[in-house]
Order: sequence, then C-alpha cells, then structure tokens
Amino acid sequence: MAWSIHLAFFGEGEVWPWLGLAVLAVLLRHGLQILRDWSGQQLAFAVRADLREELIATATRLGPVHLSHRGHSGSWASRYQEQVDALAGYYARYLPALGLTVAVPGLLLAAAFSQDWVAGLLLLLSAPLIPVFMALIGMGSEQIHQAQQERQNRLSGHFLDRLRALDLLRRSLALEAARHDVAKAAEDYRRLSMRVLRIAFLSSAVMEFFSAVAIGLVAIYVGFALLGFVEFGPAGELTLFSGLFVLLLAPEYFQPLRQFAQSYHDRAGAIAAAAELAPVLQPPAVTGQRSEPLATVSDTALVELHNVTVRYEADAQPALYGLQLHIRRGEQIAVVGPSGSGKSTLLALCAGFIQPESGSVTTGAAARPFAWIGQRGHLFHGTLRENLLLGAPYNSSDAELGDAMASAGLRLDDPTLPQGLDTPIGEDSRGLSGGQAQRVALARALLSRSLFWLLDEPTSALDPQTEEDLLTRLLAHAREQGITVLVATHQESVYRRLGRIVRLADGQLQEDNGV
Repeated sequence: MAWSIHLAFFGEGEVWPWLGLAVLAVLLRHGLQILRDWSGQQLAFAVRADLREELIATATRLGPVHLSHRGHSGSWASRYQEQVDALAGYYARYLPALGLTVAVPGLLLAAAFSQDWVAGLLLLLSAPLIPVFMALIGMGSEQIHQAQQERQNRLSGHFLDRLRALDLLRRSLALEAARHDVAKAAEDYRRLSMRVLRIAFLSSAVMEFFSAVAIGLVAIYVGFALLGFVEFGPAGELTLFSGLFVLLLAPEYFQPLRQFAQSYHDRAGAIAAAAELAPVLQPPAVTGQRSEPLATVSDTALVELHNVTVRYEADAQPALYGLQLHIRRGEQIAVVGPSGSGKSTLLALCAGFIQPESGSVTTGAAARPFAWIGQRGHLFHGTLRENLLLGAPYNSSDAELGDAMASAGLRLDDPTLPQGLDTPIGEDSRGLSGGQAQRVALARALLSRSLFWLLDEPTSALDPQTEEDLLTRLLAHAREQGITVLVATHQESVYRRLGRIVRLADGQLQEDNGV
C-alpha cells in the first residue's frame, strides 16, 4: 500500500498491480485470522470435552464415598460446567495471542529498522513498558480470579441447599429470609465479578494508552522528517514510501500486544479454574487393589474379606482394621455398632465403592449387581414409573411394576398415588412420605432381581409400624428368593430379626455369632 501511494504521487510505475497484491494480502490475512480463530475454538472445545470426560471418569473411579468428601454436589456441578468453561479462553484466545506476540512484533520491528532506525528505535523502546504493566496487573488479577472461583463454588452449593429445603422453608415461613440470603450471596458474587471485569478493562486500557503514545511519536517523527524539520540520523533520507511504510507498520506492531492484553484475563481465569479443578482430579490419598471375583472358594461364598484395613486419609485413623469376614449366600446379616464404628464403611467396601488399603476383598458372581437402600430412599424428579424403571430390566411391563409396588406394601390404587404409575414425584422424593419413598426403593430393589442387598439404616426415619411392615416384607422376600441381606443398623428392633449379628467397635470385629 505504501509503495502504491508512492507510485501514484511520483508516477514511477503502474499502481494497479501493487494495489491488486495489497487486496490479495488483505484477503489472505483475513482468511488466516479465520483459520486461527477456528483452530483456537476447536482446541478449546476438545480440551473441555476431554476434561469433562476425565471428571466423570474420576468421579466413577472415586465412588460415592470419596466423592462426597471432595465437595458439595453443587460445587461439583459448578466445576463441571462453569470452571471447565473458564479454561476455554486460555486456548481459544490467550495462546493464539501469545504466539502472535512472540513472532509478529519482532518481524515488523526488523522491517521498520530496515527503513529507518530511529522509527524502529521508538517502537522498540515503547514495547518493554507493556509487559511490565501487564505483569503488575496480572499479579492482582490472578488472586481475584481465584477468589471468584471459590465464591462461585460456595454460591452453587448455597443455592442448591435452599432449593432442596424449599418445602421446609415454605412451611417454616422462612422463604423471605432464604430469599434475602440468596440475594446477598449473589450480590457479593456480582461485586467480585465486576472487579474481574475492571481488571480486564484496565489491562486493555493500559495497552491502548502506550500503543497510542508510541504510534503518535512515530507519526510526529515521520511527519517532521518529511517536512524537513528533523535532520537527525536517517531523517534526511526518509521518502514517502519509507515514511508510510513505517507508519502503517506501527499499528500492526502493537496489534498482537493489544490482543494479548485483551486476552490476559482469560489466562488469569483459566489458572484460577485449573487450581480448583486439579485437586478434584487427584486420586485418593489412600488406594488399594480392586476386588477380584471369587474363584477358589465354595459355591456358597458370596463375599470374603481377609485382614482388611480401610483408611480414608493417609494420616487418619483406620475406619476398619484387620477385618476378617465371610458372607455366605442367602444369609441375613446385621452389622451392629455405635456411630463411627465402621458399619457404613463395611457396606461401601462390599459394594465396591471403596478399596482397602491392605488386605483383600473377593466377591462372587451373585454379588453383582447389588441393590442398595439407604436411610432415605432417593427418588428423582419424574414419574413413579420412571423411578421404578431405574432399577428394572428395560422391557419391564406396567403389570410387573405394579406387582413390585404391591409386594413392597404400596398399591397403585392407593389414594396418595392419584395417577398410579404416572404420579409425579418432586426432587428429593417430594410428594411422598418417608415410608412411601422407602417402599418405592424396596420395589426398585425387587425389580432389579439382585441377589445381594445392602441396607444402610433403612428404617431409621420410619415409625415403628411402618418399620415392622417394611422389614417383614423385605426379609420374607429375601428368604423366598435366596437373597443375601446385609443390614447396617444400631436399632435392636431391627437386628434381632436377622439370623446373624456382626458387631463392630472402632473399626474392629468384636463379635460374630455366625462364626
């Protein structure tokens, strides 16, 4: 372009071929920019997809026990969505801008020096100021981004807790107080987010200021040199072509630096997000060998624990220590002990949710799949049919679902189920009583056709009459079908009904009347 203008003024040759080359260069540049942006977006998309797969794989590998120790479900959702997305800018914008900043200014500076070393020197001396100010801004930016990520995790958990307790808050006339708490938490997060945006605007403003000053100095020098007011160094030999060439290069010299400044907050945000994600992706502090299928024991054996020790953290007291236990097919076993004695840990170990630090756990084929019923039967938002089908074979009919419900003690024509299998159930079993939710969980276990049931305090939230009825149905069905039942409980009314009682204290076996 500079050469075309020079030719147009002095008539030293044809202008059109050079203008044609300029148009081609513009089109090529635009195409390369599109390719760069597309490549950056594709890279960001691939990184986010891989990281989300790794998060799911990590959650699966950890199991529900270790997973619950690593944060609230709301914070997990925030990590999976917002914090993974926060990494996108690093790959889509920051890395391409960094590559351009490293390569392009040096080439353009060499081109400027080839025409006029004074103009090149003005560009060179203005460049170091930018990284200095960017570094100063970046030190504060990273801390604020880190605080924003932590506040975002807390806000997600705070909001989810209020949603789960919405019915209780309504009945307690505490909705207005809860609304105020959520609004205050959201306002605090908004203020912190605005601080992040202020830093982003500040970094761009700093870049624009210094680049404008440097371009202005070059323009003044070129203009005065062409007018003959400056004769220092090469100024006397400056031509229209070389002056325009340097002036056109000056904005392009700072353009990669401007893009770098604009994307620098993406780097700070990505580092803060990565700092939150990295601990989640770490393996448990204490790991062990996965359980192996039984191969050398009799057909009556289901689960065997040999000198098992379980520890959740490397420096913590063992949850189970030196445990020897043999579970035979068809047994109905009560695991008894005070809170913290290791009952739930034993059930999680038999389920494969955790692995022993030492010792071995071997399982028979009949132990997989298993049915798990906790203190509260967890039902999801949806219909009764959808909740039952979670544990049933794919081709289960409505008649089979109804039979399972009847066997669990809750008929579909019950007045509390006005739409039968299409009765809607709210999040966290809303719409059903605690006893009804447990019966649905029992029906789901019946439909699963599992031969190994793990029950963790299954009747602790039930009244005595409901408890009696539920246990009678559960144990009778287990005896008829040859199902092995392992129940963790501290209620005498429960464990007295089972044939074998295993007592734990401080993670060690104290008594086993089945041995």
